[in-house]
Amino acid sequence: MDTAGTQEWPDERLKVLIPVWTLTLISTAFLVWRVVYGLRSRKFIICDYLLIIATGLNIAATSLNQVVVNNGLGRHIMDPTVFPNLRTYSYYLWITQIVNIIAVAFLKWSICAWLLVLNFSTLYRVIIWLSILMVTAFNFLAPVLTLFGCTPLERNWNFGYTGESHCWAKGTLALSYFQGISNIITDVVYMAAPLIYLSRVQLSKRTQWGIRIVFLLSIPATICSIFKTIELKSITKTQDPTWDGVSLTIWSSSELSIGILIASLPPLRKAFDHIFKRILPSTITGSGKTPQYGYGRSTGQGANSIHMKNFQGSKAYHSRLPGESILDGDDESDRAILPDDEHKGPGIMKSTNVQVTVSEDVEEAGSSSNSKGGESPKMYKPEIDWASPHLESGDGPHHQAR
Repeated sequence: MDTAGTQEWPDERLKVLIPVWTLTLISTAFLVWRVVYGLRSRKFIICDYLLIIATGLNIAATSLNQVVVNNGLGRHIMDPTVFPNLRTYSYYLWITQIVNIIAVAFLKWSICAWLLVLNFSTLYRVIIWLSILMVTAFNFLAPVLTLFGCTPLERNWNFGYTGESHCWAKGTLALSYFQGISNIITDVVYMAAPLIYLSRVQLSKRTQWGIRIVFLLSIPATICSIFKTIELKSITKTQDPTWDGVSLTIWSSSELSIGILIASLPPLRKAFDHIFKRILPSTITGSGKTPQYGYGRSTGQGANSIHMKNFQGSKAYHSRLPGESILDGDDESDRAILPDDEHKGPGIMKSTNVQVTVSEDVEEAGSSSNSKGGESPKMYKPEIDWASPHLESGDGPHHQAR
């Protein structure tokens, strides 16, 4: 009696398919949200197109993972249902690896393009360009070349190939470790960049924590990179690749999907801001507003209260102090004067006409001081706007704040 054919073999295909498809769908949903929101508010720039390509490749890689699972991944190699499909399993696994590697490269290029648009200091722009070179060399060219390193082409995926062949580039465990470490380093660089930016400008606490949370969410992607690198050793020494390759497949797919999700969040910060203002109380979001100036009764609680003046509609309300960021409205440090006519509310208002005359002596003294002192110093304004007005207009990093 054949015990191999009658025994019940374990099957972990759902362990692979559920997290892989779930993360792919969530990351794709956030990308679609970013695209729709971007079409309504600004022109697309290169980082948007690169991220769309990465998402398309991620969907393709997940679909290929489905084929790999159907042909044996998640089951033991000695399972009678696996052995007849080993060639198909190896072929689609090879294609999945190529697609995943290219998708991760496009994802990181998209993040780099976004960070370059934010226009940090010269030193940090140099670091970002170095990371682009590192990603291109070690996380794109090196692995792709090793996956195509043998001739004929079948030799790259068919490990049972017995014909004449030649391999000029072969992947090693040391090279895989180096690629994994460079991947982790670039993840840390991309996470640290916006946090360094926060130390250069003044922002409201709500905005600061919003930006911090968005980029600290990239920590899970870094964790996926670490565990994927650890799994490389076990998969290179295994005698049961269809069973032991489950964890590596999950970590590789999760790294890509989580990376796409996180990369989609920064342009959606204002959308999240509006959502949080609706859900959370004003004491948490800091979005409480003062009622209009005037006298009269209010509805609800405090019906007999006197309305105090509101400067929020004033032009001066939107003026900024030297060194203050123009990224977002800062309710804690704005100044205001009397509003324009269109912002006047009901109530009593006193107007005072002031006539100013300048004597000839004062004019001469003023003109001489201007000729000696030169131009007045300009107030500092940050080079970029986190709300990205230059991104909304599609002008790129050379757009200057007005």
